[in-house]
Amino acid sequence: MSICLLLLLSQPDTTGIEPMKSMAYGADSLVFSIADEDMILIGSASLQHKQMSIAADTIMYLSTEEIVQATGSVELADGGNDATGTALIYHIPTATARTFSTISFYDNAQYNSETVTMLSRDEFNLTNVIFTSCEKDTFDYYFWAEMMKVYPDDKAVAKPVILYVQDTPVFWLPYAVFPIRRGRSSGFTIPTLGSSSRDGRYIRKIGYYFGFSDYIDLLISSDLMEKTRFQVTMTERHSLRYVMNGRSRIQWRRQFENSRDRWLIESSHTQELPDGTMVRLTGNFVSDRSYLEETQQNPQDRMEGQLRSWLSLSRNIGRGSAQVNIEYTEYLHALPDTIDHEVLSELSAPDIRYNHPSAPVFSTPSDPANQRIWHSLYWNFNSHYLTEKTEWEDSSLYNAGLRMSTSLSGSNRLGGILALSPWLKTTGTMYDRDLQGHKLPGWLHNSIGLSLSTDIYGMFSSHFAGYSVLRHTISPSVSTSWAPDQYLATDGNFHEAEDADSLYYRFSDFSLPSSGTVVTFSLLNVLEGKRLKRGIIDKTTLAELSLTSSWSPDREEKEFTPVSASFNLTPAQWISSRVNGSYNTYTGRAQDLSFTTGIQLSGNDPTMQPDSGFILTPLSWRLNLSHSWRPSLYSENDDLNKLRLTVNIDLTTRWALNYRAYYDITDDTFISQHYSIVRDLDSWEAIFTRHVSDIDSGFYFRINIKAFPDIKVEQHTSSF
Repeated sequence: MSICLLLLLSQPDTTGIEPMKSMAYGADSLVFSIADEDMILIGSASLQHKQMSIAADTIMYLSTEEIVQATGSVELADGGNDATGTALIYHIPTATARTFSTISFYDNAQYNSETVTMLSRDEFNLTNVIFTSCEKDTFDYYFWAEMMKVYPDDKAVAKPVILYVQDTPVFWLPYAVFPIRRGRSSGFTIPTLGSSSRDGRYIRKIGYYFGFSDYIDLLISSDLMEKTRFQVTMTERHSLRYVMNGRSRIQWRRQFENSRDRWLIESSHTQELPDGTMVRLTGNFVSDRSYLEETQQNPQDRMEGQLRSWLSLSRNIGRGSAQVNIEYTEYLHALPDTIDHEVLSELSAPDIRYNHPSAPVFSTPSDPANQRIWHSLYWNFNSHYLTEKTEWEDSSLYNAGLRMSTSLSGSNRLGGILALSPWLKTTGTMYDRDLQGHKLPGWLHNSIGLSLSTDIYGMFSSHFAGYSVLRHTISPSVSTSWAPDQYLATDGNFHEAEDADSLYYRFSDFSLPSSGTVVTFSLLNVLEGKRLKRGIIDKTTLAELSLTSSWSPDREEKEFTPVSASFNLTPAQWISSRVNGSYNTYTGRAQDLSFTTGIQLSGNDPTMQPDSGFILTPLSWRLNLSHSWRPSLYSENDDLNKLRLTVNIDLTTRWALNYRAYYDITDDTFISQHYSIVRDLDSWEAIFTRHVSDIDSGFYFRINIKAFPDIKVEQHTSSF
């Protein structure tokens, strides 16, 4: 018969009474010694003292020593730390314990140890320890340590440490530190070993990670290449939600062949101040123009042609927004003594803008019946002040200017069919000087315009691809703009617009006053389908065709521009196609043609499953194919015809194959190929990658523990 008693004793002079008052216990049977107040719980015994609870076959409480002893199948729970073992000794006054033949679990890892001694809730000593993340009865891998000290939520220090794979020792370390802190924690990084034809043998990513807090961290790492260089990289990240975020990277390298020191600095920071001001800072600097091309592993970084650095401050002022920028751009591919008059760098300091978005001229009445045509009038205002310096190899040019523009526009629909949108725009620009050296020249110019558009709909019943209804929308539009052939200058006189090019500088978005009439025609066709899919109405755009051209009677010749066309076709979700081009009515030739097609397929194909074995779940596969073709039409030299292919196949539940290819159809050559095989080994995973290209060829192999990705063995060879 099971009993459960809460011990409440009243003898005031007995030393064992106080701890026993706070204990709750139960068992199939109980033996209590009145003389020394010892107690034995036999059969399904349990005892609880504060946060500690013990369950075992037999539990003995020794009142004089204030010790609890448990034997049999022992289960200990203490403040969220659970363990099982064959025996336990617990000292109540010091809250210390020792378990024997213990199995415990912590943070997805299992620890088997001969003894576990709890010195405090923040410190444990373990002996003869086996720990692993493998969940099998027979471990695929495990670490063995003679002694281990565990600091919960911090780290585990063990010595010596041996890694076993299928009970075979793989490597030995005199001691090791394993971070077990949840989240980021400081510690040494695991280096990468490999070789390449250019660098020889190398060891990369030797370093230390500083996890200062949840908001900032720092990684210092170094690379040692046998033939070429020694490199140190510092990478810092910081982030505070809704306040700031950013990162910095500083890289220094010493090249052995010429004892040359080279460096790179990258930094970015975004912060929102309490008053709503947004600050953005980006800096990119290198020791020389060829640094990225000759040093970076990423091919995209190696092809980077410019470095931009800027500081930006922006905030809302009323309904408008203001922004102040300082920007510097360096063109890395612009090498001296190569191309005449090639831009080396550009500096904008400062670049100040203020924009007031469209706002109604008159307040809109709350009652729609009281709205009049003037209630559809809107105005906006934009201003831009810029000082810019452009530097060439043998010269430089400094410009400064202020441009302001405002416009008045309206929109209405005549008869509910024809959309009518007139507008009036005034632009004024002032410069620090003109081409003739006059100080503070400027001009004021007006332009007006009108646009007309409408939509014509057609609905059709259909059985195409499950679509019950097709809708065809035709949207023709015509817009015209006119600007006088004279502008008002700061000298108070009107001047011909065609002479502005010989008086004023043209830079950035500071354009010159133009004149004449331009009429633009456009026609948009949209085909949409509607169907019921899984109880939900699905609307899809199947095809789009847009045509655009313009006419200007002021042009001396070729009053019409080529007709530009764009056609998008999406008959199904897995395929899309786009054609762009234009037609010159004067030459009767098509030009600027380009074709782009994309196919995305995925699913489960039973034919791809292995012949042997029974597969309960179908295996997945994914295929992405894109084709881009830009025919030269009248010359074979400029023809561009490229094909990109990506295939991912789960050959079995344990094997996956990935393939990427970039193929030049015109030259009948592969630009790059990438093969990857992934093997799932329960607690481990293995990856083999082979890459071939004109820039970089080699292979990469890695085998790592899933639960501890930093514990890995890898090999990398590369021609770069």
